[in-house]
Amino acid sequence: MDDNAANTTMRDFFRKRRHGDTFTGDGLTGNAGGIDLRSRRPGPAAVEVPFEPLSPGPGSDRPLRPGPPPLREVRGGALTAAPPPDEELPRFSLPVANGIRMAASAQAVSGIPPEVSQALREAFTPTRPKQEVNGLFVGRLNTLRRIIAAIEEERAHVVLHGDRGRGKTSLANAVERIAGQAGYLTVKMTCSAELCFEDMFRSLLRRVPANFQRGAATSPFAAGRSSGGFDARLPPGAFSVTQLADVLDEIAGTHVMFVLDEYDRVLSEDVKNKLAELIKNLTDNGSPVTLFVIGVAETVDQLLGKHPSIQRSLVAVHLPPMTDREIERIILVGAEAAGLTFAPEVRQKIVAFSKGLPYYAQLLSLHAARGAVARGARNVEREDLADALRRCAAEAERGLVEAYHRVIGPEENGTVADVLYLAAQAPFDEFGSFRAADVPAVPLRPGGNGRRLPEASVLSVLNELAVGEGGVLQQVIVPGGHRLRFRNQMMRQFILLAQAQQRGLV
Repeated sequence: MDDNAANTTMRDFFRKRRHGDTFTGDGLTGNAGGIDLRSRRPGPAAVEVPFEPLSPGPGSDRPLRPGPPPLREVRGGALTAAPPPDEELPRFSLPVANGIRMAASAQAVSGIPPEVSQALREAFTPTRPKQEVNGLFVGRLNTLRRIIAAIEEERAHVVLHGDRGRGKTSLANAVERIAGQAGYLTVKMTCSAELCFEDMFRSLLRRVPANFQRGAATSPFAAGRSSGGFDARLPPGAFSVTQLADVLDEIAGTHVMFVLDEYDRVLSEDVKNKLAELIKNLTDNGSPVTLFVIGVAETVDQLLGKHPSIQRSLVAVHLPPMTDREIERIILVGAEAAGLTFAPEVRQKIVAFSKGLPYYAQLLSLHAARGAVARGARNVEREDLADALRRCAAEAERGLVEAYHRVIGPEENGTVADVLYLAAQAPFDEFGSFRAADVPAVPLRPGGNGRRLPEASVLSVLNELAVGEGGVLQQVIVPGGHRLRFRNQMMRQFILLAQAQQRGLV
């Protein structure tokens, strides 16, 4: 049998099979390979979809269609084409072309005009640190003065440490910009857990121009004969701290400031030991290099390890919570930049909820401002803040939410929740710690009215919350006794957000 005959036979075979087997509401009938399927239970009603070829026929001007339209169920079990959707798919409000945001007339997802939404994002920045030293940079002037004096006058290396949400990276960015304006060459790196000492400094040295090598800085002819950047002067593979210090000692014609942000993420003890040794070598050699280390820690030892030999080479700057005046200044400056006003009562409540953390001040202000704009107002009122509180509590970091509900248990209005609220409202020092004896005196509701918990009951719960790794509190040893602090310093603000409605805070 030739190929044409075989193809004809196969077509006839499948044509007969196709005509002999039909689908009905009762199932498959006909000659289905000798199997009678009519005894099966009834299936769904037949679906009729008009056949439409994927490609148009010759001479047809009908456009190519990818397939049948979506279906929807109507009365009688039949399916027909779905109607157009009631709402359009959400889209980004500001298209980006070649990395640059372009203006757009479409409304944002939240219903706020794109240009207004952008103004709010620039005025209040809870999710990113400030990058520029301008009118939106508020407070921390005394801390800035201390860091500048340490670098410029004392020729010391600086460690900036403190809890999360206090604005360490924003402050480091400000120092970096101010140093650059004074002629310093600043090179910044955000650290990571897997970073090794060699990779860290190869990356930093790669960004130091080769013309700052000794000889090239004093002779324009030597600059043209430079054999490569500073990273090329390091030996291949591993190198010692002494070899690195020798390369850094070759820098001339500038003063380099290496900024190591988020240094608390570095886990390697080898990196910490080598960095401490490098600090000592740079100080002893009088090298034109300053290390500016930033990280989350209560003490310098937690960041760098215990190295008594470098204490005289370091200036440790602890970043305390902001003052109430600085927090309110953040709100006023942001409101002015966005073309809004905040009611005085709203400002006072945002200050009270923030407890010195600029992160929460920015976050609450941003959501409250969006609420006001969404309802067509330019003044942020109490109702906008109430919505912002609910949203911030719902979108809080998962670890905070789980830790909070783990300790209060199923009884959300029980004694443990009450004591947590009292601890969150208790007066605290610049390190976030408070005295257990001060907690029972805190009222459960604003104004000091209503019931108070027995002192013995409060102190007993506080002790339970500070026991074990699962507790939300920890003891801090101080001269003459101990104090308490939240393990996660953002827990203080989250407790207030979570209990704001039941306590009548807003």
